[in-house]
Amino acid sequence: MNPFPALKKDWHVTLYFWKLVHSMSKSYIPLMVVSSLCSAIFPFINIIFPKYLIDELMGAGREMNIILWIGILVAGNAVLGLLQSYLNKQIELSNFLVMDSLELHIGNHIMNLDYESLENSKVLDLKEQALAPIRQQDVIRKMLVSMKTFLQTMLSLLGLTALVSTLNVGIIVVIIGMIVLNTFIFRKSQQAQFNFHKLLAPLNRKFGYYSKLAVDFSMAKDVRLFGMAPYLLNKVDAYHNESVSGFGGLYEKVGRYKGLTSVNLQLQMVIIYAYMVVKVVTGKIQIGGFVMYISAANSFSTQVSLAMNAYVKFRQMCKYIEVFREFESLKATMRSGQMDIGKLNNVEIEFRNVFFKYSGNEHYSLKNVSLTIKNGEKLAVVGQNGAGKTTFIKLLCRLYEPDSGEILLNGRSIREYRYDEYMKILGVVFQDYKLFSFSIKDNLCSEDGETSEKEMEEMLNQVGLEAKMKGLDKGLDTQVFRIFDEKGTDFSGGESQKIAVARALLKRSPILILDEPTAALDPYAEFEMYNNFNLLAANKTVIYISHRLSACKFCDKIALFNNGELREYGPHDQLLKDQQEYSAMWKAQAQYYQ
Repeated sequence: MNPFPALKKDWHVTLYFWKLVHSMSKSYIPLMVVSSLCSAIFPFINIIFPKYLIDELMGAGREMNIILWIGILVAGNAVLGLLQSYLNKQIELSNFLVMDSLELHIGNHIMNLDYESLENSKVLDLKEQALAPIRQQDVIRKMLVSMKTFLQTMLSLLGLTALVSTLNVGIIVVIIGMIVLNTFIFRKSQQAQFNFHKLLAPLNRKFGYYSKLAVDFSMAKDVRLFGMAPYLLNKVDAYHNESVSGFGGLYEKVGRYKGLTSVNLQLQMVIIYAYMVVKVVTGKIQIGGFVMYISAANSFSTQVSLAMNAYVKFRQMCKYIEVFREFESLKATMRSGQMDIGKLNNVEIEFRNVFFKYSGNEHYSLKNVSLTIKNGEKLAVVGQNGAGKTTFIKLLCRLYEPDSGEILLNGRSIREYRYDEYMKILGVVFQDYKLFSFSIKDNLCSEDGETSEKEMEEMLNQVGLEAKMKGLDKGLDTQVFRIFDEKGTDFSGGESQKIAVARALLKRSPILILDEPTAALDPYAEFEMYNNFNLLAANKTVIYISHRLSACKFCDKIALFNNGELREYGPHDQLLKDQQEYSAMWKAQAQYYQ
């Protein structure tokens, strides 16, 4: 088997890794080199100088020389020890900086991936394979340590090889032979661990999901009311038992490898000591020389073993880093547009023969959809669950791209516009909107940073939260939920939806989208909210999505979807006259809106 392609691959991974580390800590590489040099010199003080001290004690015993050698030993250990301690502390601080920066780097990468990637099971498994070793096995730190150890040991071996060779080169051959054998065993151990953790990734994702559910406060009511605790705990226990069984087999195999390594090391020491004793008995070396060569041989053995293990571990870590590199190489394909939108006085959205199906699905979720939304127009998108309404909005929001056809903004494909610019023109409240455990002010998170607290308060009043806000001592600084602040507040479903609506309105986007945000409200409250929102969103292009029809009377056009197709499109009154599916739906719900 040709090792060179693998070595070349590891070399590219190493360069990638060092560029990554250097971008996070400019001082790490210089610190590592100086620390490795210091660590390489350190052992020689306690290998060479004791020989002269012992020879002096066993020989002439001159007091001044004894004091000199002791002074050199003490001073050398003290100076290099202090320097090494300082350097290790600085490296440890750099390690923390690298790890913290890496978490930000990972978060930034994930948040900038295409939304479609985050719903792709292959991408999610790759994410687990890439991040689990970093967060659970400390791969980054191990990679840094293995490279530092390898550099330090190679520097030490240069001096130790010269020293041991003055006695007998054969000792080096014996030591290296034993270590090559142990390195082969260590490599087998590392490969077994890598293969196991690769297989463990999908299991970790399931285990993590069910474990999170078990401690997620937002699930507390459902868990109790539907008696889900035994089910969830049984799931966690099942995955736990499967993991323990796998780890048990792994540790048994690793234990056998470690046992073989220990036996080989003891055999090596027997050979070295026997040879040195013969040298002393025959008068070839003195006691001081015996001590020095034994120390040098032991140190040589240790350093070679450390170097080989560091090399094997380094190559093993490269496999993990290569998976991370593959995950990081995923690019956001929907962010390729370069055109600035600029200030929009008018907006016109057109869907032109759009087809779309989700990855892995055979059937299209949208089929040949064509419609135009004029500037300032109010459009209600209606239909039963699964009709394609939310998919229609996801495409408009560039969370997905059509498989065929195109979506136009003012006559140009939305793909041509810069992604960040395009996002600014959309104010969206999805049906599964999220509030964060931040302050109310931060949840409103106006992008321009210019929205005053007064404007936020006025908007909250306008969406119907005036009474709620008056009851909060900290006002806008009140924490949403009580996760970090026991004086935080929990909003009801309707109140949470109003905050989400206020957030969308404060964005001041020319296009506003409400994707079934009133699902938790009764029809009367829904009608009232839409009526209020319609007043607040005057002169804006607004799209309402719902399987209930309370917003339809306010809208200029109705788009009815069924099975991914645009079945009916036109004004409310016209669709009622057509006496088709929309008319039937309206009559079934009209009692709530009349």
